[in-house]
Order: sequence, then structure tokens, then C-alpha cells
Amino acid sequence: MSRKVSKFEWNMVELPDGITTSNGNWYHTTSEAIQQYIPGLLKKHEIEKIIKNADHWVSSSNGLSLILYLVLVLLGADAFISAGIALLFFLFWYYNTSAFVTPVLNAVARLFHFDGFLYVATAASLIYLSMQGNQTPMWVGLGLFFLFKVGLLKMFLTWISSKRSAQKAARQDRILNMLLVRYGIKEGLYSGNIQNMQDSLFKTINYHKTRKKNK
Repeated sequence: MSRKVSKFEWNMVELPDGITTSNGNWYHTTSEAIQQYIPGLLKKHEIEKIIKNADHWVSSSNGLSLILYLVLVLLGADAFISAGIALLFFLFWYYNTSAFVTPVLNAVARLFHFDGFLYVATAASLIYLSMQGNQTPMWVGLGLFFLFKVGLLKMFLTWISSKRSAQKAARQDRILNMLLVRYGIKEGLYSGNIQNMQDSLFKTINYHKTRKKNK
């Protein structure tokens, strides 16, 4: 009897108080709110496509930081210095991702989210380092793989953020907001002041967050 290997398939579910995805992200907005503030956008781009791209950007800090470490050690940099640089980069990118989000680079964000690319790049690099007798970079790299790819560092930072003021939009909401704004600019659909549009989206986000908490 043949066994069928299960394959992860991304999906999203839209609820009255927001959109949740199979990657564990909850966006406090709805397709109705997006259509209201950027009229016509969902006629050009499906909501599933937009949310999936937002998911890629949300998780991009893990893949980028891991690959940065591997590149540094393969170039001969010290393993611990490389790890420190990768961790600092992770923190910088984690807290500033929304500043770099753009539909033009969606493919790049998708690449650093893609498990196949990260597994092959990591395995090939660690095997090469081991064959060259560079055991320290290999073990440090293995540790960073679990820290980044499993998402332990991200979970810790998410827990810290949850203890802060509830009035501040969550990281995934800020990323989605900027992606929507830049989609609107790219398609020539935004109207009026961009800051006003962002403020309106954040009001919607906070409204849905408040409704969720009061249930």
C-alpha cells in the first residue's frame, strides 16, 4: 500500500473580526475594510494573494538572518561574530520590516520564506563547513537554524510585544498596512493623503482588536 506524503498548503480564513492564516498570523482587518479604504484594489489583486504575500514578509526576518550568517561564515568570518551580526540584523529587520515592504520585492520575501530553499541552503552550507573541518561554525549554524527556522526568537519577541500597550498595531498589521498602501500606489488607486489612509486602516485594526477582546 502506498503512502501519500502530506504537504503543507497555505490557506486563510476570513472571520468577522479579522483574517487568520495557516502560518499562525492574525490580521485585524477584513476584505470589506480593505475595499473601503483602497477602492478597486481587490479587483486587481485577490485578497488571498495579498495576505499570502504579507505572511511571507512577516516571516522574512528568519530566513534573511539565517542566510546572512551562512554567507558570513562561508566567507571566512568568525562564527560568533557572524552569529552576533545575524542576531542584530534579525532584531533590526523584525522591528522595521514594514519600512521595506513593497510588492516589487514580494518574490524576494517569498524566497526567504520558502522551506525548500532554506533547508537546501542550510544543509549544503553546514555539510561543506563540516567537510572543511570548521566544526564551530557548523554547530553555531545548526543552533541558529533552530532559533530562526523553528521561530523560537520570533515567539519570544511576540510574547514581549503582547505585554506592551494594546493601542499599538501588531507587527503583522503594520506589515499588511504598508503592503496595502504600496499596492495602492503601484496601481494608482490610492486617493487623498497616504497618511490619512494609513490612519483609517489602523482605526479599523484597533476596532477589530477591541471587538475580539470584548468577546
